[in-house]
Amino acid sequence: MRSPATLATLLLTLALLGLGGLGAVALGAPWGSRASSASATNGLACSVKPSCATSEVEVLRMSSTSNAHAGTPSGSAYGNRVCCTKFSGLGTQCAGNYDVVLTLSGASNAHVASDGSYATQVCLSGGDDATVDCTPAGACPTDYACLATIAGSTNAQVADCDGVGDYGTKVCCLATPDNCPTVPNPGQQNADGDQWGDACDNCPTTGTPWYVPLGDEDCDGFTTTLEGYVGTDPLDACPDGSTDDAWPPDINMDTWANILDVLLFKPVIMTSVPPSPARFDLNADGNINILDVLLYKPVIMTQCTNP
Repeated sequence: MRSPATLATLLLTLALLGLGGLGAVALGAPWGSRASSASATNGLACSVKPSCATSEVEVLRMSSTSNAHAGTPSGSAYGNRVCCTKFSGLGTQCAGNYDVVLTLSGASNAHVASDGSYATQVCLSGGDDATVDCTPAGACPTDYACLATIAGSTNAQVADCDGVGDYGTKVCCLATPDNCPTVPNPGQQNADGDQWGDACDNCPTTGTPWYVPLGDEDCDGFTTTLEGYVGTDPLDACPDGSTDDAWPPDINMDTWANILDVLLFKPVIMTSVPPSPARFDLNADGNINILDVLLYKPVIMTQCTNP
């Protein structure tokens, strides 16, 4: 019989991991259903809305979503805001690593230009060693986000990018975050092609979807000290068979960190070490609880490989 408190804790954890529906199916809940969802990318995404979320930066304002005048966020009271996803350092400063999105004839009630013919600049900046590139085009290049559409290269009105009432020229921007926000690396060198630059990558020659901490000899995301505590092989990043316990989140040793591993926490969740096996204590704090299961968030639904 399932303990209600234990089951509730596990279901809460699954929900926090974004796997609530899968958890319901796996636990046999009658209301569970299978569902698919699209995962977000790290690319810039922009949309026009009445207000920007705290996770977004406001770039521009419009009097309407089509056939509109424009204004700056600080100079206009227009209610249609161009909001773009925000990563560390993304902003609208016309300084540092930035590019000009558009120039405006004024701070409000303005016409726009993509050829730089007006004095009021609307900028997108990346901060530190990030890169930003904005360009007008008939169609945005791959990975570029459309911020607005414009009627011409100067003295132009503006519209959004939703495909209704758009103009023929798109204002396209690509903002790439600094791959080492805490370490200067202007060249953004990244030998293994993962999201961490060489200057701050503790495993610079092996690409990983997770951050590799200092003292992680096999680059599997968990230190040698931690692996000694939980009992996994600190020199092997991925199991070579069903009895090779090598990657801490892969408890069933099938090379995947997924719902099947999370469900193995059910008998031991909310217990301490000892008597519970330290194998489940992924943060080595002596307790097996939601904090351990939340460590699956950056690795859930990923597969390990050996270099």
